[in-house]
Amino acid sequence: MFESLLEYFQGTPFSLWGPFGLLLLCGLGLPVPEDIVLVVAGALGQIDGRTWVHVSGIMYVGVIGGDTMIFLAGRHLGTRLLASAWLQRVLPPAKQVKVERVMERYGAMGLFLGRFLPGLRAPIFFTAGSMKVSFLKFLFFDGVAALVSVPIFVWLGRWLWVEFGDDLEQLNETLARTHSYSLWIACGLVLLAAVGAWLWSRRARKPV
Repeated sequence: MFESLLEYFQGTPFSLWGPFGLLLLCGLGLPVPEDIVLVVAGALGQIDGRTWVHVSGIMYVGVIGGDTMIFLAGRHLGTRLLASAWLQRVLPPAKQVKVERVMERYGAMGLFLGRFLPGLRAPIFFTAGSMKVSFLKFLFFDGVAALVSVPIFVWLGRWLWVEFGDDLEQLNETLARTHSYSLWIACGLVLLAAVGAWLWSRRARKPV
């Protein structure tokens, strides 16, 4: 899929806004892995001479926009859609149970974890909307998680293109090996930030 998307957008006026549009369409159910779109955006940015910050910022808006559409669909159409035969094929009862367990166990933090669970990401956001979770709470937790994951995957795309360029076979092999590592790195950075914030808050509460 990486190779197909890269060839489709490379050298066109849509090399930046094409991936952005795909990220929005992911919020409408397009079965394209969001992380791969981000990697493609990073590679295209390197090819076109765009900065990492520029591409990451645009893709961040696309990711949050797509996630927001999923959340709002759950909020306004959740009950009706969950009962439909179409959604039960996309989100079978077994997966619904997994999502409900995540939300019951972690509460709002499940929104944060959802960013790092590709198979459950959209169902978690949809379920949160149908459960009438606060939109600002959803935006905060999802936004913080995306603030870490989006730049990492955009950077990965840039690095892959610098290292392998037109050798797409080698590039795809390396992507297959490094994709999961990047996800774990993102999780680790977020965990370190959370621990740091917790320690800082404890120190701030101590009497002088």
